[in-house]
Amino acid sequence: MNNDVEQKEVDVVTSARKFVTLMLEKAVEVCEQCGKCPASCPISRHIGSFNPRQMIAKASLGRIEELLKSEVIWTCTSCLKCGERCPLNLSPYDVILILRNVAIRAGYDHPIGYDEFINTVIEKGVPQQPQSVRTRTGERRDRASLGLSPATSPRDIEKFSETLRNIIKGRELV
Repeated sequence: MNNDVEQKEVDVVTSARKFVTLMLEKAVEVCEQCGKCPASCPISRHIGSFNPRQMIAKASLGRIEELLKSEVIWTCTSCLKCGERCPLNLSPYDVILILRNVAIRAGYDHPIGYDEFINTVIEKGVPQQPQSVRTRTGERRDRASLGLSPATSPRDIEKFSETLRNIIKGRELV
């Protein structure tokens, strides 16, 4: 790696550390570390290394780079149960989402398939096209037969795709 790339990574991590620390300043003051977030998390039940409460604690202690390098930030399924159960309406998911963005911008590894997922969203406007579901009786049902409106992509897919590409590249949007 050349010095410019290394310096960029250091700058991104330093900026991320400051931003996340600032963001967490208020949350850390009020977070009681009650344990409701990991207790409600379906991933925490099956993967011992994933604990939203511990991630908040690490972030509040300034251990941002440790989180950025770890696979743990990519383990969250975005179910948002952590925020729903929090008696103080805090959300470890918000922290995880920011850490993911910072990790990508800093050039840290991310899961295989993540780029493909992002490219699908850029091209189609949705992560996955709706599929039929199987009922308890074994019958296949689509959205229309369930009384749901058709799934739609963004109205202006070109503008949507361009905006998403700019966000990914870290450009300022006007």
